[in-house]
Amino acid sequence: MLALMSDRDTPTGPTVARWILARELRRLRGDRSFNAVVRAIRSQPSSLSRWESGRADGQVPGVHSLERLLAHYEVGPEETARIMELREIAKTPGWWQDHDVERHYGTFIGLEEAASEMSTFETQLIPGLLQTEDYARSVIRAVRVADRASAKDVEDLVQVRMRRQEAWHERTTPHLWAIIGEAAVRQQVGGATTMRRQLDQLLDLSEQQERLTLQVLPFSAGSHSGMEMACFTVLDVEEAGLTSVFVEGPTAQLFLDSQSDVQHHRRIFAHLQKAALNTPDSQTLMDRIKEGFE
Repeated sequence: MLALMSDRDTPTGPTVARWILARELRRLRGDRSFNAVVRAIRSQPSSLSRWESGRADGQVPGVHSLERLLAHYEVGPEETARIMELREIAKTPGWWQDHDVERHYGTFIGLEEAASEMSTFETQLIPGLLQTEDYARSVIRAVRVADRASAKDVEDLVQVRMRRQEAWHERTTPHLWAIIGEAAVRQQVGGATTMRRQLDQLLDLSEQQERLTLQVLPFSAGSHSGMEMACFTVLDVEEAGLTSVFVEGPTAQLFLDSQSDVQHHRRIFAHLQKAALNTPDSQTLMDRIKEGFE
């Protein structure tokens, strides 16, 4: 007899619902042959593959396709109703879909809003949730030069970032543990005034320890476990029993959710926590750097 989803699997947003739905469909298929299932429900391999992927490249199945799939798996009426409800939630548009954001970024926003804990490492930039509007605008304008983004496109992405921050401040979660490289707080992004205000905001936020743990990784730390990567974020979504690592690069973004990948990045982050300054010492360093922008 197939187990029903637990109460914690009732998601609060479309992104988490899509991930849970994909996980349930993989569980229900079990050890059945992938191709045999495709033939039985008269579908395409690419379709079933996307239904079983909760990532940005995933797809929510249509009502009739899902009904055929569940009937083939001989799922009972109670669990069928739960899974169909999951599908409805997964199809609900997220607020970010009103903006021109890439699918991976939209998935990241959805997971961020559902996360209970986040751990992020950035070598060159202040993390998005901690950026001032002027700092964010300067960064987005610079990194979008190669895409020939218009001023309107830049402003739209700035407002998405500010909306993410508003949502974070309205909630009690996620708790964010941020480790940022010293280069990120020294790089003069947007000019001296912008950097002073950015450092002031970091100092203010770092006092909100129930919301944020902030550490600076100083140049004096020397070689460290994160040297081969620019940034990554571990997102823990307790309500869904889900953990994923988001790795962002200039031309590609990846979600890694295998146990080995998650544990690998957790170990890297643990080493970085030991190498970085504690919060009081990080505040002292940021204060000193801020004086250089006077």
